[in-house]
Amino acid sequence: MDEIRLIACDVDGTLLQQGETELRPQLFELIGRLAAQGVEFCVASGRSYASVRQLFGPVAGRISFVCENGGVVFRDGMLVARQPLPAAEARAVAAEILQREDCELLVADGEMCFMSDKDPRHRPFMLPYLGGKVQVIQSVDQLPDQVVKVTAFREEGAAAIVEEFTARWGARLHVALAGRRWMDINTSTKATGLAALCGLVGIQPREVMAFGDNFNDQAMLDWVGRPYIMRGADPALRALYPAADRPEPVIEALLAALE
Repeated sequence: MDEIRLIACDVDGTLLQQGETELRPQLFELIGRLAAQGVEFCVASGRSYASVRQLFGPVAGRISFVCENGGVVFRDGMLVARQPLPAAEARAVAAEILQREDCELLVADGEMCFMSDKDPRHRPFMLPYLGGKVQVIQSVDQLPDQVVKVTAFREEGAAAIVEEFTARWGARLHVALAGRRWMDINTSTKATGLAALCGLVGIQPREVMAFGDNFNDQAMLDWVGRPYIMRGADPALRALYPAADRPEPVIEALLAALE
């Protein structure tokens, strides 16, 4: 079995489960022990960099971040890769979401998040995932030229609209369910972001372990040498990868073999 040199881990539904809002202290200890063994840790999330960096505060300066489903990659606190959507298509799909009465629009450029605010009751569900740099918009004309992710938030559940958007945009853009209420649209995936990071440091896919729980993790799990899906994931995903209750026990077992 190949040596593991990097561990990539999703956040929501993977490290944060069943309503958790803070990471377990054990994870910070494990990240330190991994570093001592020469194993890098990378956050691979659909969230913004500002949001996940704050979440990983105690170790944020020692890990890498693949954010916005691979749309941006940060290493040593610096942006090292960005994969934007074509501007015309980003605005077109954003306009389609904005026009729907059942959806809120969220758009990311890698540093700032732009959101509609049709129903203030949705804010508590959305804001924790966006970080501190948020601008409310009423028109897609207010969006920047470089957009890395377009998201639909649907309170009643995003699964009901994934097929519709995939039929219209799937040939050119990557459409994926990213949680019960979230549908993300990128040209990137967590796999392309992780590949960009690994290319910088000379790590091969077979040397990467990854953990995920949803369809926006699938490309990453297919790319790495040692993938794990959470047991709470959709049955269609559980059928594809080895299952784990949580990442921490698997990481602990890896360390036990290394230390």
